[in-house]
Amino acid sequence: MIKNYQMMKNKLLPNCLFGLILLLSSLHGSSQQTLKNKYWDVQINENGELKSLAQFDQQTWLKIPVQEQNHKGFSFYYVENNGNIKKGKPIILIHKSNNIYEGKINEVMLSLKYELRGDNLVVTATAENKGNLPFAPQTLGLKMGVSNYMVNYPQWNSIYFPTMLRCEKTHFTGYLQTPEGNTLAVASPNAIASYSLDYNSGGHRIYTFNLDLINTEPLPKRHAKELSSLAPGEKKNWTIYLKKTNINNLAKTLYTLTNAPSFDIPVTALTEGEDFKFTIYGNKLNLSVQTPDGKTLPVVFKNIAENKYAVKYVANHGPGVYTFEAKNTSGKITQAKISVLKPMSWYMKQARLAVLKDTQKASWNCENWYGLYTSYLAEQYFPDAALNRAANERFNIVMPLMYDTAHNWKPIKNASRIQNHTTTIGILVDKYLAEKNIKDLETARYLTDWIIQNAQTPDGAYRNGKIHYTSVIYIAKSIMELMEVEKTLSHDNNEWAKAYERHYNSVKRAIDQLTLGFAGIDTEGELTFEDGMISCSALQIAQFALLQKDEKAKNFYIQKAKTYLDAHECLQQLFINDSRMRSGTMRFWEAQYDVLIGANLMSSPHGWSAWATYANYYLYLLTGEEKYLVRTINALGSGMQLVDFKTGELNWAFAADPYINSIQAEDYPGTGPNIYHNNQFSPYAIKNKPIVVGEQYIPMIAEKFNANSSDNDVHEQFKCMEEVALTSAYIMERKDGSLINYNCKVSRKGNTLTIEPNEKIISKIHFNLTKNTEVKVLWAGNKTKVDKVSKGMSWLKR
Repeated sequence: MIKNYQMMKNKLLPNCLFGLILLLSSLHGSSQQTLKNKYWDVQINENGELKSLAQFDQQTWLKIPVQEQNHKGFSFYYVENNGNIKKGKPIILIHKSNNIYEGKINEVMLSLKYELRGDNLVVTATAENKGNLPFAPQTLGLKMGVSNYMVNYPQWNSIYFPTMLRCEKTHFTGYLQTPEGNTLAVASPNAIASYSLDYNSGGHRIYTFNLDLINTEPLPKRHAKELSSLAPGEKKNWTIYLKKTNINNLAKTLYTLTNAPSFDIPVTALTEGEDFKFTIYGNKLNLSVQTPDGKTLPVVFKNIAENKYAVKYVANHGPGVYTFEAKNTSGKITQAKISVLKPMSWYMKQARLAVLKDTQKASWNCENWYGLYTSYLAEQYFPDAALNRAANERFNIVMPLMYDTAHNWKPIKNASRIQNHTTTIGILVDKYLAEKNIKDLETARYLTDWIIQNAQTPDGAYRNGKIHYTSVIYIAKSIMELMEVEKTLSHDNNEWAKAYERHYNSVKRAIDQLTLGFAGIDTEGELTFEDGMISCSALQIAQFALLQKDEKAKNFYIQKAKTYLDAHECLQQLFINDSRMRSGTMRFWEAQYDVLIGANLMSSPHGWSAWATYANYYLYLLTGEEKYLVRTINALGSGMQLVDFKTGELNWAFAADPYINSIQAEDYPGTGPNIYHNNQFSPYAIKNKPIVVGEQYIPMIAEKFNANSSDNDVHEQFKCMEEVALTSAYIMERKDGSLINYNCKVSRKGNTLTIEPNEKIISKIHFNLTKNTEVKVLWAGNKTKVDKVSKGMSWLKR
């Protein structure tokens, strides 16, 4: 290198210019910083951005992928507050001294400082306004740079998904998780205005996440209110920690990093009068709750260990959301939410009314007529001639636009999108169960045979052309729903027996193909580690396992289902102490199609979140493991709250992002509810209106939007609830004798359990007991029945 520089000096440059280049080269080399101890290896480039990041884990260095191009971090960006929707502008920092980088926006001085403190990577961001005017952008954010970009298998195994990010009044908490289960806590003891995700526009991937240190209003009520601007002369510091952790130790880790109370609430949604039991990590706490009727009341808690408290709270102020607030003597405040649900039958009845209000339409995609499931499910339990007639009128308008209903029901529109047709199969099955018209079941059988003939390839997969579609709205599950009815008819009808065998063999081939693993599956649209692709694989394998009589075969399918669902944990809100979102899955591309909002946003729960609910439910029935039951309870709880407690109005989904500034389409000319729409519509294509949403329920639009909207996919939640909970209650006994009860009340006296189902409609109870037990069930209609229930898992029917 010295020889090359000498040649440059002699042949090309004057001595003074050569010396300047050599100096700059030296400075540039020294600005490549390395921080390393026994826990972390951090490489930082000359602009203060992560070049590489690794943690020491079990005798090896575990690489944490970072963004290398437009989304590098840590780095500042800002968005001007001029009413327009704009992308953030990056701010370039330069290396000033050891691990400190500085830059500015006009008169606002910015800096980043990197440190290693034991097993914590610590980054301190500073903003100081040295001007004479307030600095009030839409956003001054810190791009984190940790890659969330999941492309394909096996690349996605090492990618950290932003599973939980949460702003509190006085601090920030969150965690990232990989499909392999590696978990990284992200926290700050300082208040952070908001956060955002760098979605790839119109796609299924996230580049990285941002901590938005300053952000304009509106923001959720829980957020800090003093962070919308920086006054002249004002200086603010934000310290951000990254630390390896695990989900079981997360609450304690977040308390340690923030010195703020940290909740750990296992079950977040129950019925009135039941006990909510949870813990709080903290020191010198004051705890209160705001009830749905507007009262703020003190809450009693008990110290059970150093900086750990136990709470047993009976929610008896009616249905709705209860907001807990824990405050310590340092002024740190943390909120958590639980919910008391109304009876499950109320949700089913309200959803049924919404089916007729939020028009079911013939369309390119089945999401537009998905509500017909709810209509025919509700009719089975709550017969109503007028409502069923209205549903049939809509059915008879929609179906001839897509199928040759006058002859054999062959698909005549978008035939290759096979989940449209398996959805219709499922609806026909439920219509048959409601009305007992055998023609509906025969049509479902015909469509199933058509799919097997036209869409199942030699490897067993169901495909849309060449693309794997078995796990795009659970093709095999819909067939298994038909098979369940076929089996009941097969006892005295050979034609149905043959159909069951034919369909079982087809499903087995598809399920066996799924068991080959992640490399052999795909999804609709851009490939990623996609929520539905993974959860639908898990649920279908687990559902098929329930059909197995051979224990070896059953265990094989159980393990394969677990493999998918374990990896899926990074896409499910399994820790967030907010009952509106708990156990919701992480879907962020649906808003542009479902409710015609012009930006990606995290819809959690969404209708399709119920796919993970099925998977957890089936694995509970197969294994008896508590975690699957608890996840099922929580998921149904957040899903049912898509129906407003007070008005009974159905919402599409819950937007988890705290601040989304976008647009929403109003309607499309030339469309109508009674014609077929053969495409997805862009919200930017016609007249639209500005919209700002954040941590709130998003209303349905199908009632007023005549074109193709997909918001009726919310009805998957009620389809799932009917299968799991509408007529069923659950009791699980732990090894220590304590009980988990769901959809019923239970008391113990000696070796006898007395059980009272929550509703008259409940006709069966699932037991998971550690010993043989006598049970006394107070069934509806004063029908008390005493039975002996054996150790293990079993159903008891009325």
